[in-house]
Amino acid sequence: MKLMFLISLAVILLCCSYSFSQELGQQVQIEKMDISWKFENDCITFTATAPDDGWVALGFNTENNIVGSNLIMSSVNGSKVNTGDFYVVSAGNPKPVVSLGSKSQIIKNSGFESEGTTTVTFSLPIAAFDNYHKNLKKGNKIWLIGAYSMEDEFDHHSRMRKHVEITL
Repeated sequence: MKLMFLISLAVILLCCSYSFSQELGQQVQIEKMDISWKFENDCITFTATAPDDGWVALGFNTENNIVGSNLIMSSVNGSKVNTGDFYVVSAGNPKPVVSLGSKSQIIKNSGFESEGTTTVTFSLPIAAFDNYHKNLKKGNKIWLIGAYSMEDEFDHHSRMRKHVEITL
């Protein structure tokens, strides 16, 4: 009887642990930037926290290169959150995807600043609908680009930018 109870308890704890880990998603730290993501239906939601009060950006590419990346940039000014969907056509030349004839894939976004840090959250579909975006399906390997600035204007250069290969 005790053995059956212990086996049942172990199965319940294993199932709860698996369910809890699925809700939390995954995370990575790039320099002093914390990035996490989780899957919800056909979307992926990213949260990034940077140690500055300027813009925060996450880029996605199938290669270790800023050129050809889909770049999501966000800034927070008071209660206003400005988020843009860009495609990097050449080094130092991100273009809004709408100016390239596409549309933004950003589904929802939010953010806040607190004690010299900026935290932003945004959701994207996991399936890209054009060449300016990347497939972000669970299990895909992708180059994640983390960057942040000390200024809110998107044309201001990054204070930190680093590329890491991750498995979504």
